[in-house]
Amino acid sequence: MTEANPPLPTPERLGLLEARLATLESELSELKNIELINKLTRMYGYYLDKALWDELLPLFTEDCEVEISALGVYVGRPQLEVLFKKFLGQGPAKSGPNGLLHGQLYNHMMIQGIVHVDPCGTRAKGRWRSFMQLAEFGKYGRWGEGVETFEYARDDAGRWQISKMHFYRTFHTPYGESWATAVSPKGGMLADYPPDRPPTVDYDPFPGVYIPPFHYRNPVTGS
Repeated sequence: MTEANPPLPTPERLGLLEARLATLESELSELKNIELINKLTRMYGYYLDKALWDELLPLFTEDCEVEISALGVYVGRPQLEVLFKKFLGQGPAKSGPNGLLHGQLYNHMMIQGIVHVDPCGTRAKGRWRSFMQLAEFGKYGRWGEGVETFEYARDDAGRWQISKMHFYRTFHTPYGESWATAVSPKGGMLADYPPDRPPTVDYDPFPGVYIPPFHYRNPVTGS
């Protein structure tokens, strides 16, 4: 038998190769989905930076649920539009039709992301850290930081969207005092823009210590 005519693979070897190919295709699909979700979340941060609400809102599913600190849970994209455009857009992220107004700073750096895709390939969960620089020129400057958890859903066209988001405030303090001396406000529900449901958890920001639940197990201990 020459090298030009190698032996034909046995049925057993073909089965092993097919199984290996299926595993590799599954792993590749998972990696592609994780990268798509990473990009989606980073885009969310960039749109939020500049109060580009019309770009940001389509990143969420129609039936999305969003909870920010102690504001409560806002359900559905119309309610999310109220939260972003009316509360944030008229408050800490003053904005017009083309984004932030002159003199406004609303940076949100989405870092330290961890994403896990469900075996079905249509759902996923993520945990990120949002570090914020907030300011109005000549008036105030603030630091902010917190853990942001996400759930994602993929539609029939293969596009990922955010289905749930929960921001857990760690601190929110004046720039001059920083988190070293200033107590971070706990906040509460908005009377003018009420949520659909009250907050799901009661906790105190820094100097209080609260650990938002992890969506994943420890990769070494399994706990």
